[in-house]
Amino acid sequence: MIMDLVQTGLNDRLKKINVIRMLGNGIDIGELTPYAHEIQLYILLSIFRREITENSNRTKNDMLYITTDILMEMKLETTDKNIERIVEGLLWYRGPDKQDPFSCPIYNEETRNHEVYKFRYLKEDREHSHWEQGGGTVYMLTEEAQEIIFVTREMLEEFGFDVEQFYTLQLIKSGNFNKALNSVSNLIARVKTLIRREKDYRLDIIRNPQMIFFDSKRDRKKNEQEVKNQFEDERKTFEDMLSWKNRLEKFPKEKREEGERLFEELEKARMLHNQLAKVVIANMAYEVKIRVNYPESFWITSRVSFKKDIWQNIIVKKGLPSFEYLENLVAPLLSPEIEFIYPLDWAWEEQFVIKENQGEVLDETSFNEEREYINKNIVDWELMVELWEPIFDRFIKNESFSITELRDMDKFNQNKWLSKRKNIEIFMMFVLTNLTFTDEKIEFEKMDERMILFNKLCNKDEKYKKLIGKTLISKLEENVMPLSLEKIFISPYTLFIKR
Repeated sequence: MIMDLVQTGLNDRLKKINVIRMLGNGIDIGELTPYAHEIQLYILLSIFRREITENSNRTKNDMLYITTDILMEMKLETTDKNIERIVEGLLWYRGPDKQDPFSCPIYNEETRNHEVYKFRYLKEDREHSHWEQGGGTVYMLTEEAQEIIFVTREMLEEFGFDVEQFYTLQLIKSGNFNKALNSVSNLIARVKTLIRREKDYRLDIIRNPQMIFFDSKRDRKKNEQEVKNQFEDERKTFEDMLSWKNRLEKFPKEKREEGERLFEELEKARMLHNQLAKVVIANMAYEVKIRVNYPESFWITSRVSFKKDIWQNIIVKKGLPSFEYLENLVAPLLSPEIEFIYPLDWAWEEQFVIKENQGEVLDETSFNEEREYINKNIVDWELMVELWEPIFDRFIKNESFSITELRDMDKFNQNKWLSKRKNIEIFMMFVLTNLTFTDEKIEFEKMDERMILFNKLCNKDEKYKKLIGKTLISKLEENVMPLSLEKIFISPYTLFIKR
């Protein structure tokens, strides 16, 4: 019984192991023989990247050039004959004359015999070969070769997000929903990881702006427009994948159920990707503001050390009158109080929601928090348009709007503003970054809720199109009391059209 459990699936496992074991095995290429498996794996990675990006430069001659480049990168020298042997040893078993598949004996736990297992690393890509036009054979990876590449999540990380998207798209097109579902799960995991990295990076540069120059994980060569174009391409790929949802009716019932689960996960991945784009662009804008407004933060370093100047030179040497002094000294370090005035980009961090009904039972409070968390992303656009319509009327007249005006509103309108957190969040989004209104359906409309609001206003009344081409900016009013209502506390910011 125990042996039966151990042997379950043994044949499939042995197949995968031998596919890896035989890569680069048995090729006589002189001094390069110890590196044969590394070179051939590198070739497979290169061919796979070209395959899923619809690059048809995957012929035998192309692989010879790829191998030459690989050897140059590895700083290895050899003859043209050995380069040809490396490629042929990846295409066929033993020699190119017979073009035999790779084969090895593998134990089958069901028949209790060793059986010959045959496989290839590369096969003909019939779609791109164009033999009838005299074209050469274009190759693509077999499933066995793909499993080598995706055998671990670490190897999957080598590929860019766009490459993984294309791979998922190919699986969907071929109707392989089960594998595509696994790939989408990988996409979701990667996007969550990237979002977490971006948020951590934001905190890092707030604490130490010099991180902008020393973070090796970020590609500083790309400008904002290039990053936007990249996200737009990735967004279109998501749309291509989701467009296949309409074809589910043509598949059998079991396949349809797999497909429905797949597209549900794919929609989650798309929404997370939109969130990632928003965070990345916001961080880039934040970097620019730090560079422009606070250049001194890159070279100013603190010369005061708490350990040396305060602890060792004062407390240890001279002591303290009582323990209370130590508590007063350390408490601000552990629980600092945020001062009132900050740079614009830090304004939202200062705002907070005042706790309501603090005397209520804990269970009811927890329930309310959970309900708020669930509904926080639901936007009531009808209410939003109603609230912002008179404000945009002011913008047309070159008049301003201050958040402190909520204090003088009647109770009915105040309750409208405070009924949804998003109403205030939209105001803070206008505060944090300037916005130039445009009549184009820009690629980030789905991510920038300010543009969604503007487009809805234009759809309701074309008079708001007068603002197209104008920039909405903000300023912090000095000597003005901040807004303090039942639920919110906000600094006195004013929005107005730049002249």
